[in-house]
Amino acid sequence: MHRESETPGPENFEAVLAYRELLDGAAILKSHEEEVQETGTCPSVNEFVRMLYDNNWLINTRWQGWTDEVTGYFDKPSRLCVAETETIRRILTVHVRIDRLMPGEITDIIKGGYMLSVVNRIAEIYEA
Repeated sequence: MHRESETPGPENFEAVLAYRELLDGAAILKSHEEEVQETGTCPSVNEFVRMLYDNNWLINTRWQGWTDEVTGYFDKPSRLCVAETETIRRILTVHVRIDRLMPGEITDIIKGGYMLSVVNRIAEIYEA
């Protein structure tokens, strides 16, 4: 159940980590190349985003104030190694919201490997 005000618990971490293999090498986009090119998304990406909503990874707030912070992580992904859960939630929220305005944002960061880096950080937090 979606309870945005609650910090993601073990089951929420596990839901994201279930996508780790699909994000590696952008396997989640395989067999959907044409649809992604035409629309910027595909059913498997939509399922991934829905899972983020359902598992408390997205925050319903005025996210525009976070874009500079999030850009800093995107521009220098090595900074992710110190990002905490709330920062990860902000990162995911900003990218999902941008994708609403400009379809293709999520698929682009999946293709570029950035989403896998974010999920790998989620794994590190979970394992700690």
